[in-house]
Amino acid sequence: MKDDAMPTVRDFLEGPGREQEPLLVVSESLPLPALVDQMTSLAEDRIILVEDGQHRIQGLISLGDLARHLKHTRRSDFHLHSQPPPSKAPYRGNFTRYSGREILHHVTAETAGEIMKYPIRHCSPADPLSHAIHQMLDGNIIKILPVLDQQGTLVGSLHLLDIMEYLLTTSSPD
Repeated sequence: MKDDAMPTVRDFLEGPGREQEPLLVVSESLPLPALVDQMTSLAEDRIILVEDGQHRIQGLISLGDLARHLKHTRRSDFHLHSQPPPSKAPYRGNFTRYSGREILHHVTAETAGEIMKYPIRHCSPADPLSHAIHQMLDGNIIKILPVLDQQGTLVGSLHLLDIMEYLLTTSSPD
């Protein structure tokens, strides 16, 4: 990278000290019990990316996504508390705008592809790093941004803590 050029995602990923553990990628046909096994093997709280048969990333599943799915679809003894705490107003969470068909699909899901979130925010190696940072911080902040090539295959990931460290240790051009 030239000194006067804007850094790209590729420049950041290839920079010194940027070694990282690859993200876990599973098939969209992976059964949920196997998904739970895979997620519990992770050393850190991370996302799991879901790919199709051509190894293109199609969606993602977070630990929270999996826990919400299991909470809403399994017997009550899965919960620590089978009844929500009393409140003044009825709970109006994320599921209040789903149609009956969408709720039924979620409850009967059996594979990773059926519970993944999609589309996902991602960037490409050629994107300006500033563009990728804006994607991570725009709206709901995300901790990990997958880096996908033109075919949609995973080639790396940007982690929010690495980005913050970079921003704090890199001098501003101003």
